[in-house]
Amino acid sequence: MALSMSTAIPPDPNSGVPVRPPEDILRGLKHLAPDGFSRNLLDSAAGIIGDQSNFLRLNYFSVAVRVFFEHVMGTLSPDAEVSLCPWFQLEHGQDKPTRAQRIKYWLQGGLGDGFLVDDLDLDPEALRKRLMQAFNRLSKHVHVRENTVVLDPAIQDSEISQAVAAVEELLLAYHDCRNSLIEPLMETLDEEAVDTLMSETIGEIDELASHHSIEEVYTEDTQVLSIGARYVRYQASGTVSVVLQYGSNSDVRRGDGAEMSTSFPFAVEFEVPVEEPRDLRNALIVSGVDTGSWFDGPDDEDHSDEGDPADLAHF
Repeated sequence: MALSMSTAIPPDPNSGVPVRPPEDILRGLKHLAPDGFSRNLLDSAAGIIGDQSNFLRLNYFSVAVRVFFEHVMGTLSPDAEVSLCPWFQLEHGQDKPTRAQRIKYWLQGGLGDGFLVDDLDLDPEALRKRLMQAFNRLSKHVHVRENTVVLDPAIQDSEISQAVAAVEELLLAYHDCRNSLIEPLMETLDEEAVDTLMSETIGEIDELASHHSIEEVYTEDTQVLSIGARYVRYQASGTVSVVLQYGSNSDVRRGDGAEMSTSFPFAVEFEVPVEEPRDLRNALIVSGVDTGSWFDGPDDEDHSDEGDPADLAHF
Protein backbone atom coordinates (compact mmCIF):
# COMPACT_ATOMS: atom_id res chain seq x y z
CA MET A 1 0.00 0.00 0.00
CA ALA A 2 1.40 3.38 -0.97
CA LEU A 3 2.33 5.78 1.79
CA SER A 4 0.10 8.86 1.77
CA MET A 5 1.49 12.37 1.88
CA SER A 6 -1.83 14.20 1.54
CA THR A 7 -2.97 16.68 4.18
CA ALA A 8 -6.20 16.46 6.07
CA ILE A 9 -9.38 17.40 4.23
CA PRO A 10 -10.82 20.70 5.56
CA PRO A 11 -13.97 20.32 7.66
CA ASP A 12 -17.28 20.39 5.80
CA PRO A 13 -19.17 23.59 6.78
CA ASN A 14 -22.33 21.49 7.11
CA SER A 15 -20.76 18.77 9.24
CA GLY A 16 -21.02 20.64 12.53
CA VAL A 17 -17.21 20.82 12.83
CA PRO A 18 -16.10 24.44 13.37
CA VAL A 19 -14.30 25.92 10.34
CA ARG A 20 -11.20 27.80 11.40
CA PRO A 21 -10.71 31.29 9.97
CA PRO A 22 -7.85 31.37 7.44
CA GLU A 23 -5.84 33.79 9.59
CA ASP A 24 -5.98 31.31 12.47
CA ILE A 25 -4.81 28.53 10.17
CA LEU A 26 -1.78 30.59 9.07
CA ARG A 27 -0.80 31.48 12.61
CA GLY A 28 -1.28 27.86 13.65
CA LEU A 29 1.32 26.82 11.06
CA LYS A 30 4.09 29.05 12.41
CA HIS A 31 5.68 26.23 14.38
CA LEU A 32 6.30 24.40 11.08
CA ALA A 33 7.92 27.40 9.37
CA PRO A 34 11.69 27.03 8.88
CA ASP A 35 12.84 30.35 10.37
CA GLY A 36 11.86 33.69 11.90
CA PHE A 37 11.40 35.52 8.60
CA SER A 38 8.93 32.95 7.30
CA ARG A 39 7.01 33.10 10.60
CA ASN A 40 6.82 36.90 10.25
CA LEU A 41 5.50 36.49 6.72
CA LEU A 42 2.74 34.19 7.96
CA ASP A 43 1.84 36.76 10.61
CA SER A 44 1.80 39.53 8.01
CA ALA A 45 -0.39 37.55 5.62
CA ALA A 46 -2.78 36.68 8.46
CA GLY A 47 -3.07 40.34 9.45
CA ILE A 48 -3.90 41.44 5.92
CA ILE A 49 -6.85 39.02 5.71
CA GLY A 50 -8.86 41.00 8.24
CA ASP A 51 -8.42 44.36 6.49
CA GLN A 52 -11.83 44.29 4.77
CA SER A 53 -11.69 48.02 3.96
CA ASN A 54 -8.64 47.63 1.67
CA PHE A 55 -9.75 46.82 -1.87
CA LEU A 56 -6.21 45.52 -2.54
CA ARG A 57 -6.51 43.06 0.34
CA LEU A 58 -6.21 40.00 -1.93
CA ASN A 59 -3.23 41.46 -3.80
CA TYR A 60 -1.28 42.39 -0.66
CA PHE A 61 -2.08 38.99 0.83
CA SER A 62 -0.89 37.27 -2.35
CA VAL A 63 2.39 39.19 -2.27
CA ALA A 64 3.04 38.14 1.35
CA VAL A 65 2.29 34.48 0.62
CA ARG A 66 4.29 34.44 -2.60
CA VAL A 67 7.29 35.94 -0.78
CA PHE A 68 6.80 33.21 1.81
CA PHE A 69 6.88 30.54 -0.92
CA GLU A 70 9.94 32.12 -2.54
CA HIS A 71 11.76 32.39 0.78
CA VAL A 72 11.03 28.80 1.71
CA MET A 73 12.17 27.59 -1.70
CA GLY A 74 15.32 29.74 -1.56
CA THR A 75 16.22 28.85 2.03
CA LEU A 76 15.57 25.11 1.96
CA SER A 77 16.16 24.53 -1.75
CA PRO A 78 19.15 26.71 -2.71
CA ASP A 79 20.12 26.51 -6.37
CA ALA A 80 23.63 25.28 -5.55
CA GLU A 81 22.26 22.28 -3.62
CA VAL A 82 19.56 21.45 -6.16
CA SER A 83 22.18 21.47 -8.92
CA LEU A 84 24.18 18.78 -7.08
CA CYS A 85 21.33 16.25 -7.06
CA PRO A 86 21.89 13.13 -9.21
CA TRP A 87 18.45 13.64 -10.78
CA PHE A 88 19.08 17.30 -11.72
CA GLN A 89 19.30 18.41 -15.34
CA LEU A 90 19.05 21.96 -16.64
CA GLU A 91 15.76 22.51 -18.41
CA HIS A 92 15.88 23.83 -21.97
CA GLY A 93 16.44 27.58 -21.99
CA GLN A 94 17.22 27.74 -18.24
CA ASP A 95 20.50 28.62 -16.52
CA LYS A 96 19.45 27.52 -13.02
CA PRO A 97 17.02 25.11 -11.35
CA THR A 98 13.33 25.69 -12.03
CA ARG A 99 10.74 26.21 -9.34
CA ALA A 100 9.45 22.67 -9.90
CA GLN A 101 12.96 21.28 -9.31
CA ARG A 102 13.31 23.30 -6.11
CA ILE A 103 9.99 21.91 -4.88
CA LYS A 104 11.27 18.42 -5.67
CA TYR A 105 14.43 19.05 -3.64
CA TRP A 106 12.36 20.55 -0.81
CA LEU A 107 10.41 17.31 -0.56
CA GLN A 108 12.99 14.57 -1.23
CA GLY A 109 16.50 16.02 -1.44
CA GLY A 110 18.72 14.09 -3.83
CA LEU A 111 16.73 10.86 -3.59
CA GLY A 112 15.49 9.82 -7.02
CA ASP A 113 11.88 9.12 -7.93
CA GLY A 114 12.81 5.53 -8.74
CA PHE A 115 13.97 4.89 -5.17
CA LEU A 116 10.84 6.49 -3.72
CA VAL A 117 8.50 4.49 -5.97
CA ASP A 118 10.30 1.14 -6.07
CA ASP A 119 11.76 0.94 -2.57
CA LEU A 120 9.35 3.02 -0.50
CA ASP A 121 6.12 2.62 -2.49
CA LEU A 122 5.81 6.40 -2.45
CA ASP A 123 5.00 8.60 -5.47
CA PRO A 124 5.42 12.35 -4.80
CA GLU A 125 4.68 13.54 -8.35
CA ALA A 126 1.03 14.40 -7.71
CA LEU A 127 1.95 16.40 -4.63
CA ARG A 128 4.63 18.34 -6.49
CA LYS A 129 2.07 19.24 -9.17
CA ARG A 130 -0.43 20.51 -6.60
CA LEU A 131 2.18 22.74 -4.99
CA MET A 132 3.17 24.19 -8.37
CA GLN A 133 -0.47 24.91 -9.20
CA ALA A 134 -0.90 26.69 -5.86
CA PHE A 135 2.13 28.89 -6.50
CA ASN A 136 0.97 29.76 -10.02
CA ARG A 137 -2.47 30.67 -8.71
CA LEU A 138 -0.94 33.21 -6.33
CA SER A 139 1.15 34.76 -9.07
CA LYS A 140 -1.82 36.12 -10.99
CA HIS A 141 -2.78 38.37 -8.05
CA VAL A 142 0.71 39.75 -7.44
CA HIS A 143 0.94 42.06 -10.45
CA VAL A 144 -1.90 44.54 -10.01
CA ARG A 145 -3.67 46.22 -12.95
CA GLU A 146 -6.88 48.21 -12.93
CA ASN A 147 -8.67 45.59 -14.96
CA THR A 148 -7.37 42.63 -12.92
CA VAL A 149 -8.16 43.78 -9.36
CA VAL A 150 -10.70 41.48 -7.68
CA LEU A 151 -13.18 43.71 -5.84
CA ASP A 152 -15.83 41.20 -4.81
CA PRO A 153 -15.15 40.30 -1.11
CA ALA A 154 -16.63 36.82 -1.59
CA ILE A 155 -14.23 36.07 -4.45
CA GLN A 156 -11.36 37.54 -2.42
CA ASP A 157 -12.24 35.24 0.47
CA SER A 158 -12.39 32.23 -1.84
CA GLU A 159 -8.97 32.98 -3.33
CA ILE A 160 -7.49 33.63 0.12
CA SER A 161 -8.87 30.33 1.46
CA GLN A 162 -7.33 28.43 -1.44
CA ALA A 163 -3.97 30.14 -0.91
CA VAL A 164 -4.04 29.38 2.82
CA ALA A 165 -4.79 25.75 2.00
CA ALA A 166 -1.75 25.77 -0.30
CA VAL A 167 0.51 27.11 2.46
CA GLU A 168 -0.86 24.50 4.84
CA GLU A 169 -0.28 21.75 2.29
CA LEU A 170 3.25 22.98 1.58
CA LEU A 171 4.34 22.88 5.22
CA LEU A 172 2.47 19.72 6.17
CA ALA A 173 3.57 17.99 2.98
CA TYR A 174 7.22 18.65 3.76
CA HIS A 175 6.94 17.11 7.21
CA ASP A 176 4.70 14.25 6.04
CA CYS A 177 7.00 13.48 3.12
CA ARG A 178 10.14 13.53 5.24
CA ASN A 179 8.48 11.23 7.80
CA SER A 180 7.38 8.92 4.99
CA LEU A 181 11.00 8.81 3.81
CA ILE A 182 12.75 8.65 7.16
CA GLU A 183 10.69 5.92 8.82
CA PRO A 184 11.33 3.28 6.10
CA LEU A 185 15.00 4.27 5.94
CA MET A 186 15.34 3.70 9.67
CA GLU A 187 13.32 0.48 9.73
CA THR A 188 15.58 -1.22 7.21
CA LEU A 189 18.90 0.11 8.48
CA ASP A 190 20.55 -3.02 9.81
CA GLU A 191 21.74 -2.55 13.41
CA GLU A 192 24.45 -5.17 13.00
CA ALA A 193 25.75 -3.30 9.95
CA VAL A 194 25.87 -0.09 11.99
CA ASP A 195 27.81 -1.86 14.75
CA THR A 196 30.23 -3.29 12.17
CA LEU A 197 30.68 0.15 10.63
CA MET A 198 31.60 1.57 14.03
CA SER A 199 34.01 -1.29 14.83
CA GLU A 200 35.88 -0.96 11.56
CA THR A 201 36.19 2.81 11.73
CA ILE A 202 37.18 3.68 15.28
CA GLY A 203 40.85 4.56 15.28
CA GLU A 204 41.60 7.56 17.47
CA ILE A 205 41.26 5.58 20.70
CA ASP A 206 44.85 4.53 19.91
CA GLU A 207 45.83 7.94 21.29
CA LEU A 208 44.95 6.65 24.75
CA ALA A 209 47.27 3.63 24.72
CA SER A 210 49.92 1.80 22.73
CA HIS A 211 47.26 -0.48 21.23
CA HIS A 212 43.54 -1.11 21.60
CA SER A 213 41.03 -3.71 20.55
CA ILE A 214 37.27 -3.38 20.17
CA GLU A 215 35.37 -5.74 22.43
CA GLU A 216 31.82 -4.70 21.58
CA VAL A 217 29.88 -1.89 19.95
CA TYR A 218 26.38 -1.36 21.28
CA THR A 219 24.23 0.94 19.17
CA GLU A 220 21.38 2.35 21.23
CA ASP A 221 19.82 4.74 18.73
CA THR A 222 20.05 5.62 15.03
CA GLN A 223 18.28 8.50 13.33
CA VAL A 224 18.21 10.39 10.04
CA LEU A 225 19.59 13.91 10.46
CA SER A 226 19.14 15.19 6.93
CA ILE A 227 18.47 14.22 3.32
CA GLY A 228 20.73 16.34 1.15
CA ALA A 229 21.69 16.58 -2.49
CA ARG A 230 24.35 13.85 -2.40
CA TYR A 231 24.06 12.12 0.96
CA VAL A 232 21.64 10.97 3.61
CA ARG A 233 23.19 11.85 6.95
CA TYR A 234 22.54 9.51 9.87
CA GLN A 235 23.49 9.68 13.53
CA ALA A 236 24.20 6.62 15.64
CA SER A 237 24.79 6.68 19.38
CA GLY A 238 25.68 4.07 21.92
CA THR A 239 28.66 2.59 23.77
CA VAL A 240 31.91 1.03 22.60
CA SER A 241 33.81 -1.35 24.90
CA VAL A 242 37.56 -1.55 24.35
CA VAL A 243 40.70 -3.11 25.79
CA LEU A 244 43.56 -0.62 26.11
CA GLN A 245 47.04 -2.09 26.02
CA TYR A 246 50.15 -0.34 27.34
CA GLY A 247 53.39 -1.66 25.96
CA SER A 248 53.96 -4.37 23.40
CA ASN A 249 52.63 -7.91 23.54
CA SER A 250 56.02 -9.01 24.83
CA ASP A 251 55.91 -6.35 27.55
CA VAL A 252 52.50 -7.62 28.66
CA ARG A 253 53.74 -11.21 28.76
CA ARG A 254 56.77 -10.20 30.87
CA GLY A 255 54.63 -8.17 33.21
CA ASP A 256 56.16 -4.88 32.09
CA GLY A 257 53.00 -3.83 30.24
CA ALA A 258 49.35 -3.73 31.18
CA GLU A 259 45.85 -4.14 29.79
CA MET A 260 42.61 -2.64 30.99
CA SER A 261 39.02 -2.73 29.84
CA THR A 262 36.90 0.41 29.60
CA SER A 263 34.06 1.84 27.57
CA PHE A 264 33.18 5.13 25.95
CA PRO A 265 29.92 6.64 24.73
CA PHE A 266 29.76 7.52 21.08
CA ALA A 267 27.48 9.74 19.00
CA VAL A 268 28.75 9.51 15.45
CA GLU A 269 27.43 10.90 12.22
CA PHE A 270 27.86 9.12 8.91
CA GLU A 271 26.86 9.93 5.36
CA VAL A 272 25.55 7.46 2.79
CA PRO A 273 25.21 8.34 -0.92
CA VAL A 274 21.61 9.01 -1.99
CA GLU A 275 21.91 6.46 -4.82
CA GLU A 276 21.88 3.63 -2.21
CA PRO A 277 20.90 5.35 1.04
CA ARG A 278 20.74 2.13 3.09
CA ASP A 279 24.01 0.58 1.92
CA LEU A 280 26.55 1.24 4.67
CA ARG A 281 29.43 -0.18 2.63
CA ASN A 282 29.84 3.29 1.11
CA ALA A 283 29.29 5.20 4.35
CA LEU A 284 31.61 8.05 5.32
CA ILE A 285 32.09 8.68 9.05
CA VAL A 286 32.14 12.38 9.89
CA SER A 287 32.15 12.50 13.73
CA GLY A 288 33.74 10.70 16.67
CA VAL A 289 33.87 8.89 20.03
CA ASP A 290 33.62 10.89 23.26
CA THR A 291 36.79 10.08 25.22
CA GLY A 292 36.55 13.17 27.43
CA SER A 293 35.83 11.09 30.52
CA TRP A 294 39.27 9.47 30.17
CA PHE A 295 40.99 12.80 30.73
CA ASP A 296 38.68 14.05 33.49
CA GLY A 297 39.99 13.58 36.99
CA PRO A 298 37.73 12.30 39.77
CA ASP A 299 37.13 15.84 41.04
CA ASP A 300 36.47 17.32 37.62
CA GLU A 301 33.00 18.66 36.93
CA ASP A 302 30.96 16.49 34.59
CA HIS A 303 30.45 18.29 31.28
CA SER A 304 29.16 15.28 29.41
CA ASP A 305 25.79 16.90 28.67
CA GLU A 306 27.31 20.00 27.10
CA GLY A 307 28.51 18.25 23.96
CA ASP A 308 31.75 20.24 23.79
CA PRO A 309 33.41 19.49 20.41
CA ALA A 310 36.76 19.62 22.15
CA ASP A 311 35.84 16.38 23.89
CA LEU A 312 35.41 14.44 20.67
CA ALA A 313 38.15 12.27 19.20
CA HIS A 314 37.35 12.30 15.51
CA PHE A 315 37.59 9.34 13.17
